[in-house]
Amino acid sequence: MSRSSKFVSSTPFVATLLVATSTALAGPHIKSHDVVNGTVNWTLPAGQCPAAPSGLSGSGERHRVTNTIVNADGSTTTLINDVVRGTASDATGTYKFVYENHSIDHVPAGGFVHQISMEDNFILNGNGSIGHLAVGFNWAWSYTAPNGPFDVIPLANLVERSTRGEPLLCDPI
Repeated sequence: MSRSSKFVSSTPFVATLLVATSTALAGPHIKSHDVVNGTVNWTLPAGQCPAAPSGLSGSGERHRVTNTIVNADGSTTTLINDVVRGTASDATGTYKFVYENHSIDHVPAGGFVHQISMEDNFILNGNGSIGHLAVGFNWAWSYTAPNGPFDVIPLANLVERSTRGEPLLCDPI
């Protein structure tokens, strides 16, 4: 086989590699990756949450990871995984709690309308009068920048996939 025929026979292979590489490079990429660790202190005032009539306060350690991804079509997706574990107390006893929030916030290219999907849970167990408290939701809705996801209540286009307890009153984080 001559040198020119070897070159011609390898040309389609090299062209395919170049197209595949440029397509892969044009795909989604992580714009930012942020990790937050630290202490979270919170208070649930007396009378705010029917399940905790005397109020409640706590402290825990947070681990939150936020990834912002720019998609191939120019849209942006922000993924948040937030976990706080700690202890709490009221006038009647002590508790352990876990807070978890997992959300996806999608913004079309050049857009201002955010589409958000969020699962949020707060679970508390202990020897005080509250005993066990579990509140949470799995909701989807939209909001318009520069507002934040909870700046305008009622939430626009709210889709309640599930709601447990009274999360807007009883979830302190």
